[in-house]
Amino acid sequence: MGRPNVDAGDMRWGWTCPLCETDVSVSRDPGSGTFRWECDNGACDAIGFGFSSRRRARLALREYRERYRNIYR
Repeated sequence: MGRPNVDAGDMRWGWTCPLCETDVSVSRDPGSGTFRWECDNGACDAIGFGFSSRRRARLALREYRERYRNIYR
């Protein structure tokens, strides 16, 4: 239906932060019911929020990593 035909990779594992290479957690925000990803490093402020599913949050994180990597080549 509204699902993009994009491979999300191995959904059992998260990815790493594009800014500091630390693991990233994906969780449901209890206040809004949406999903968010957040860097597990307390000193890093990278965060993404407002996603309708865990899969969409991880796809957005991967897309952000790819764009960030291309900027600083």
